[in-house]
Amino acid sequence: MIRAFICMLFIFIFETNAQIKDSIEVDGTLIPVELLEEITLKPLLLNSAEKIKFYRLKRKVTKVYPYACAAKKQLIELEDDLKYTENKRQRRKIGKLHDKWIQKNFTDKIKKLTRSEGRILIKLIHRETGNSAYDLVRNYRNGLTAFLWQKLATYFDGDLKATYQPKTIEEDKWIEHILWEREMKLN
Repeated sequence: MIRAFICMLFIFIFETNAQIKDSIEVDGTLIPVELLEEITLKPLLLNSAEKIKFYRLKRKVTKVYPYACAAKKQLIELEDDLKYTENKRQRRKIGKLHDKWIQKNFTDKIKKLTRSEGRILIKLIHRETGNSAYDLVRNYRNGLTAFLWQKLATYFDGDLKATYQPKTIEEDKWIEHILWEREMKLN
């Protein structure tokens, strides 16, 4: 009877140690641990037509991305300047100063972009700022100006209301991949 009891005791002791732990103790606090499913990463397998499309897109994104970063920087500076203004007149003056600076430094370069590069720029502006180009014009200018620019953009196959959606749109997935590769090279 005592032998059976000792055998049962050893079985229960080893069984409790064989359980999978759901938390780890670090510096006296329990941190939950979750086991994730294993995934396999496959290299990109592109046929020749897809490779050509990818490298064209990469060239366009590389050309346009600095403009999107500059737009983000200008938006941050504009918001910082507008933080300390009290009336509409000052806000309008500051907005016009930023607008003149942008036109002076970027108008000639942006005019030389192709239509597809312009569409990519609109998406990258949404990615960098979190707002569509239409919303930015509407917020910092007015609704009528935003409407007119939107109509002009649709005339040239553009859409200022376009958003960046890398989870659903295939081209946006490629853009995200290109930008990720670019960041990895810089780091």
